[in-house]
Amino acid sequence: MKSIYISATEPRSGKSTIALGLMNLLNRRADRVGFYKPISNAETDTVDGDVTMVRKMFKIDAAPEDMNPLKMNDAGRLLASGAEDDLLTRILRSFNKIATNSDVVVIEGTDYTGTLTALELDINADISNTLDAPVLMVASGQGRKTAEIIDQITAAKESFDEKGCDFIGVVVTKLDRSDIYETTEKLRTKLKQHKIDLLGAIPYNDILARPRLGEIARNLNANVMYGKEYLNNLANEPRVAAMTIGNALMRFDDGTLLITPGDREDMILAAMISRVATTYPNISGLVLCGGFEPSDAIKKLIGGLSGFNIPILQVPADTIETVMLVKQMPISLYAGDTEKTKSLQKDIQTYMQRDEVYRLLDLKRTPKTTPIVFLNNLLERAGSNRKRIVLPEGSEERTLKAASRVLSQGIADVILLGEEAAIIEAANRSDAKIDGATIINPVESSELDRYGKEYFELRKHKGTVEMQARDTMTDPIFYGTMMVHLGDADGLVSGAEHTTRHTISPAFQIIKTAPGISLVSSVFFMCLEDRVLVYGDCAVNPNPTADQLAEIAISSSKTAAAFDFDPMIAMLSYSTGASGVGPEVEHIKTATRLVQEKMPDLKVEGPIQYDAAMDPGTARTKLPDSLVAGKANIFIFPDLNSGNTAYKAVQRSAHAIAVGPVLQGLNKPVNDLSRGCLVEDIVYTIAITAIQAQ
Repeated sequence: MKSIYISATEPRSGKSTIALGLMNLLNRRADRVGFYKPISNAETDTVDGDVTMVRKMFKIDAAPEDMNPLKMNDAGRLLASGAEDDLLTRILRSFNKIATNSDVVVIEGTDYTGTLTALELDINADISNTLDAPVLMVASGQGRKTAEIIDQITAAKESFDEKGCDFIGVVVTKLDRSDIYETTEKLRTKLKQHKIDLLGAIPYNDILARPRLGEIARNLNANVMYGKEYLNNLANEPRVAAMTIGNALMRFDDGTLLITPGDREDMILAAMISRVATTYPNISGLVLCGGFEPSDAIKKLIGGLSGFNIPILQVPADTIETVMLVKQMPISLYAGDTEKTKSLQKDIQTYMQRDEVYRLLDLKRTPKTTPIVFLNNLLERAGSNRKRIVLPEGSEERTLKAASRVLSQGIADVILLGEEAAIIEAANRSDAKIDGATIINPVESSELDRYGKEYFELRKHKGTVEMQARDTMTDPIFYGTMMVHLGDADGLVSGAEHTTRHTISPAFQIIKTAPGISLVSSVFFMCLEDRVLVYGDCAVNPNPTADQLAEIAISSSKTAAAFDFDPMIAMLSYSTGASGVGPEVEHIKTATRLVQEKMPDLKVEGPIQYDAAMDPGTARTKLPDSLVAGKANIFIFPDLNSGNTAYKAVQRSAHAIAVGPVLQGLNKPVNDLSRGCLVEDIVYTIAITAIQAQ
């Protein structure tokens, strides 16, 4: 397991302390443990407190802005503008910087104290899926009965399940220490009934729950009048002293934070006397409200009194407001607070199921690739080794907008074919920045004669004459294909305004198939909401034979593997297993057998229906012993009619991004576009073509 996502069910659940405890546990098993908090409630110009603490405690060198890329306000603005994909992309890119240098990463979810509280469960689920990080839930048991804790956990887990998140277990915090073992057993038994693992039951820790006076002073923006050297005092519940002195003294306890109006000099004197008297508990500090200060005489008395070892803070807010601010303030843990960190480590060691956590780390997981991850990886991989991609439809406006994005993001170098004036005019009209592109007019090109002679040599056995060959090269798609063939470009993308036949026929004539390949076919990368699937062949071969279907399946598996898929192939039919008969079913059975004979190590199942290939529940009923059923990621359709219909239906009905068709089997990469393509489709196809060229 590469990462763990710690998500709370509510504010102040103890999520941060569990994250820290988990960091401690993992440091005993891994050399490089990373920490990541995608969204925090820190102010725009401050670093999240948990990030600061972890960097110091575990000597992490990663930049704070990579460990915590977004504040809640930033996230809110992106979500409000409908830019959720941009939000997740920013999170993914900064996470990758942390993950690259880590064996395992602890990811801390949101705090549930910001402006987006109602949306935070969904936000955490989406981030968990994007980062492929299983969820460890943290739930507070403070003041709750066992049944209430169970209800809280199961309700939150259902929300994560609906989003398709992996879920590894729950830690329950702030339980009553007096019956912690009995409560733990009850929770474990009840949670098992819901198929939830209890990975820890942590008792309420009084030390961790109490703020230091220094924290209170910072949160109240208080003036520290006296006792700066005692700001490390731990405070208990705040208590208002606005009654008579006798009644107030009866309510003093050890650690009480006393809050009183600044003009109540009688109460100030009572607090001073109680602190030095051996017959009364020791309060932890004094907060003077309303902006009032004691008189000079009282100040002189305080300054000359020994044994008064508490801070006196002064704030402008009134008494009630001050009490509320203190009660609502977050209680942080700091790297230098050895008392709290040692207490936390002791509880984690005692009450966390360490062996179970280590076992989970050792489990092998099938990587989950969401569309955000897949598409982002395409752009990054393409840009890591830039290739020259020729675009024959040089004056087509969607193509120009895509070229602008490709150039600005450093995805590839772009060659535009066509009349220069027309290209520049179209670029200006579509607000496309193409300054970095190379523009070539095939009709006026100095390479036209050379390309014509090469085409003549390739096609003279078909009756082509030299003059005809030269004229053919004035066609931008033929010209661009020859550029790829001769190494003057690394790949070609076309089809925004031309048919598939017009795009790929030149490739068949000039580039031809790769050694050992008899058939050019295609796949679409179908980016659904929570996964990416591969569909083939939906664009080239109308009625493939069984041999051709087998070759399409094998080529598709190689294409998928090149993009980090673990190929699991479903040979689709209207029948699953031995349930159906007929020539179409036998056709798929033969194709499946040929795949198994040619590539014995490939995971392939056929004939199989789409639902059995896709859905684990259906798979358990129809093919319970299959290695592919319910887990397929490559879907081979029996013919072009079904494949093309299916991909368009999924694309439009499920609002999926269909990247492709990606041609496979050619010596060099040429890829087609749908004439209804969007700008982003062209960008991603260019990126795929660049990766194929790599």
